[in-house]
Amino acid sequence: MRPLARNASAALVVLLGCAGGGAAAPSEVEALRAEVRALRADNEVLARKVDGLSARMELAGARAARDPAPRRAPAAEALPPVVPPDLAVVRVEPSEPPPVVLRMAPSEPLPAVVPAAGAPQPRRPPPPVPTALPLAEPAPERLEARALGGGRELSVEADRELRAARRRDGVARAHALEDFVARYPRHPAADNALVEAAESYAAAGKDDAACALAARAGDDYPAGDALSGALERLAACESRRGSASAERRILERLVTEFPRTPAAERAGTRLAAISGQGGDTSPRVPARSGP
Repeated sequence: MRPLARNASAALVVLLGCAGGGAAAPSEVEALRAEVRALRADNEVLARKVDGLSARMELAGARAARDPAPRRAPAAEALPPVVPPDLAVVRVEPSEPPPVVLRMAPSEPLPAVVPAAGAPQPRRPPPPVPTALPLAEPAPERLEARALGGGRELSVEADRELRAARRRDGVARAHALEDFVARYPRHPAADNALVEAAESYAAAGKDDAACALAARAGDDYPAGDALSGALERLAACESRRGSASAERRILERLVTEFPRTPAAERAGTRLAAISGQGGDTSPRVPARSGP
């Protein structure tokens, strides 16, 4: 597979012979030799390319013999259609009947239009429902009681306020006792606090306030243990007003309803004084009967 090299050698021999059999010029010989070497190099490169192509052809033939022929994908025309060709599109008309148009003379009144059975009825708004609720203000005493707590805590707080009110003097003591009764009207000592406040007002020269509290104690707490003190204070009020008959009735009630009590003894002494049996006809202010 080296025809080029043989051709180059033959050409060199011919050239040498044509030169007359004599010796060729050194420059020409070297040029020819260089050309021969270049041709030999090209010949070797071509030989290597031919060997590589031959190996690739042999490999491709072996693969073709080992693997079967690849399957071809079916043509697009062979696939079944997605939508059947016999499918027809049918337009469905609405079930609602067409509206009836009545043509009447202008002088005749138009009749009421009756909606069809399947026609949607207009929705009417629901009647208004009152949602406002009346607000009731709670009683102040209930708010105070809820703020202070209940049960034993409320009782302890009330007893503390009563002791603090009794430690005061004069009108301040009367005011504090009145406030205590307003805050704790159901306290066991509420009637006693009213009577004590009346006595404090009387000692300070406020007779009207003293008489009003004594009457309130008898009206609000008719079964309280301070009723005898309230009646004694009312009798003194009637004595100051100059009503001897009213004073007598109150004193007789004291002697009858509360016998063998200090208030009843003082009432008997006052009755004797009013009747002129005791020698003392001037009215006396009963002593303090509060606790």
